[in-house]
Amino acid sequence: MSKLLKRKIAEEFKERYGQMQDCVLLKFEGLDVQTADQLRAHLRKSGIKMNVVPNRLTTFILKQMNFTVPEEMFAGPTAIAWGGEATTAPKVLTEWLRTTKTKAVAIKGGFLAKKPMGIKEVRALAEIPPRPVLLSMVLGAAISPMMSLLYAMTAHQGGFAGLLEALIEKKGKEAAQ
Repeated sequence: MSKLLKRKIAEEFKERYGQMQDCVLLKFEGLDVQTADQLRAHLRKSGIKMNVVPNRLTTFILKQMNFTVPEEMFAGPTAIAWGGEATTAPKVLTEWLRTTKTKAVAIKGGFLAKKPMGIKEVRALAEIPPRPVLLSMVLGAAISPMMSLLYAMTAHQGGFAGLLEALIEKKGKEAAQ
């Protein structure tokens, strides 16, 4: 392959990867065409893109994009999946691997904020709840002390109003006698 062609391919992939900060690397070996198409369709539904590219080209491009690239992550046929939020690709891939139970695809690792992650970190990332759920959890934690204070204050007001009503009723009975 000529240097000009290699340079054009590298430019194409740099453009394709764009502003990618996070991705998942997959062992992609011995997968039949039908299963590969199912995987790509499943990923596409969630807005995730996947490429199988030569390891040397991928490491070259990622290094140019300021990724910290350990060479051992790119041993053997490798696919790279990216797109959406940082947790999207790990979630979708983990779910697909769990349901299909194929041995031809496996998670090798990945990158988060251009830093390498191992298999355990990718799986842990897949377990994080979606962003709206996390935001509601944070909001609930922020509101909880204020709501407790509000309930405590209104409970005493209700008790005071009850005592005041009982006192008025008692004074009214004493005055009537």
